Amino acid sequence: MTQAGHSETRQSADALLQARAVNSAAHIRVVAETGDGVEHESVAQTLKRERQLNLLTQLLHSAHDIESIMPEVMRLVVDLVGADAGALPLITPDGEKLEFRYTFGVPEALQGLHLPRSSSLAWKIIDERLPALVNGYHRSERALRELVEHDVRAVVGVPVVADGRPIGVLAVYRIGRDEPFTVHDLNILTVIGRQIGLTIERLRHYQAAIQEAERRAALFNASQQIGAILDLPHLYRAIHQAVASLIPCDSFALSLVDPGSERLNTVYSSSDQPDQDNHTLDDAVAQAIAGGQSLCITGGGRDTRLLIVMRRGDRILGVMSVHVRATYVYSASDLEMLDQVATTAAIAIENARLFEAARREADVRTRLYEASQRLGALFDLNQIYDEIYRATTSLVPCDGFLIALKMGEQGPAGVIYCVGRAYSKACADLANHAITNRESLRCDHDACGSSVLVAVMRRGGRVIGAILVRASRPYAYTDADRSALELLGATAAIAIDNAHLFAEARRHATIDELTGIWNRRTFFENVRREFQRSQRTLHPLAILMIDVDHFKSVNDTYGHAAGDQVLRGVAERCRNQLRVIDIIGRYGGEEFAVALPETDIHAAGQIAERLRIAVERAPFVTDYGSISLTISVGAAVYHPDDHVTLDAVIDRADRALYIAKRSGRNSVRVWSYPATTVTDG
Repeated sequence: MTQAGHSETRQSADALLQARAVNSAAHIRVVAETGDGVEHESVAQTLKRERQLNLLTQLLHSAHDIESIMPEVMRLVVDLVGADAGALPLITPDGEKLEFRYTFGVPEALQGLHLPRSSSLAWKIIDERLPALVNGYHRSERALRELVEHDVRAVVGVPVVADGRPIGVLAVYRIGRDEPFTVHDLNILTVIGRQIGLTIERLRHYQAAIQEAERRAALFNASQQIGAILDLPHLYRAIHQAVASLIPCDSFALSLVDPGSERLNTVYSSSDQPDQDNHTLDDAVAQAIAGGQSLCITGGGRDTRLLIVMRRGDRILGVMSVHVRATYVYSASDLEMLDQVATTAAIAIENARLFEAARREADVRTRLYEASQRLGALFDLNQIYDEIYRATTSLVPCDGFLIALKMGEQGPAGVIYCVGRAYSKACADLANHAITNRESLRCDHDACGSSVLVAVMRRGGRVIGAILVRASRPYAYTDADRSALELLGATAAIAIDNAHLFAEARRHATIDELTGIWNRRTFFENVRREFQRSQRTLHPLAILMIDVDHFKSVNDTYGHAAGDQVLRGVAERCRNQLRVIDIIGRYGGEEFAVALPETDIHAAGQIAERLRIAVERAPFVTDYGSISLTISVGAAVYHPDDHVTLDAVIDRADRALYIAKRSGRNSVRVWSYPATTVTDG
């Protein structure tokens, strides 16, 4: 047994002995005054009271719940002193009223009566901590009207004290009869009142210990539950439930410091109207954050707001806000446990954030890998830009998007792709700024929008461009978003470079390097497709074969460099005379070939003549002087009624060219259909 338990038992035993002594003293006085005839009756009465006192003491000492024993206690008290009724009014928590909490034999109208602090007898007993015996109560100036109205004529009242302070009054009443109470009754009641006070004190400590143990168990369980949750929204609800299990809580809100912006944001609120429930981010919250101390704020007796600071080491993570729609005084134990909840919650939130960051990083890396696979398979720039946009929207918030690329090593960046709300000079300037400074950037409340993130695209040590995204809400982007977009930018830079290299390689594989027109292989690939289309549509297709007259003499006279310039000039003049749908290629050496879709024999001759005149009319200016040239042209036309192959048509045009050259050059010859003769163009 603890020292406190020994003390309490000793006090109860002292009270019992005192009550027995009072009872025995009364018996001695009765014997001395009345003689032998009354002694046996007094002994019987004394033994009865002794048994009642024993029963009362045992009842009080063994009690674990004051509510369950008080009806029987009040009955025994009334019986002990021969009263008609009894009551134990207790002081209310605010200390301003006496509530008739426990009664026996009291008229129903008096049960639950509340006596405000006044000069009544009950308050006099409490204030002076002295017992009172009033016979002829109905004539006393301190008499309560409610008691007098129910014919109460004698009262004995004694203070009940617990933990060194009065908590109520134990009173007994005689109703409707003038038999007075005695000093012996007063003494008995005084001892019983003391014993009741000790019992209430013990039970309050017992109940407080049980409640504390339950709260500690609830705190432990809450800590276990909170610590096991890694999903942030679920964790916020668990923190709310943990707080509500420990203290009164009508509504709850949780505000956390954003790691990126260092701004305080409300991440959870149990109320649909946080402003009305005092969960706004006001000066009180700022004061709690700045001072690092929890605050309790009362609203003029109508409500109570408690702000609990959450910290992790020296860092403040946020504030828990508890609102109670009544005046509530938080105990030191309340605040201690809430601080423990706040510490546990802070650790759990950091762990959940780390888990969320790791999960997001894994998700980002998966998305980046998938994007790199798709980008690596693309060589068309427009398709690459589309894929960069799709990948970006899967990684970060995106209300607007653009891609800017450098125009040459020294030139400014130009916007080559734009989607959504990013088409503005401000956004283009921001992208150009990042490219010029070779560094990604993040800004908020910019002219481009509430939040803007620009990630430069690097290939090795080169910056080739930038990806810009914007979001309408402020502080939308984090450092993790910036890193993710930079990784995508690096992959995109490789894809764009590869597309340029592919396009260049394809150009070299299809374009004649000297003249800039289709080479022989590509010319035939394109002409075969046109020939097949002509066969399907039953439309004509004309073929021209062109040869530069006396080209060998140009090389011999001016050199091969001059000859190359002349060939480029011939190709350019011919291309300028043709339609977009016409196909021109270098056939070999100084020979060229032209395919004319949807062109009959008559039109083919006219076009051939136009080409001849374009070459003849003006000399070609070279680095080695002006050189005059002519060409010879042979033409043939495929007609659907003429069931021949493409090679046969080309052979006809080539034979017509041969005849043109044999006829003195600088002329046009056409292979006529259906005749197998060659005519002048």
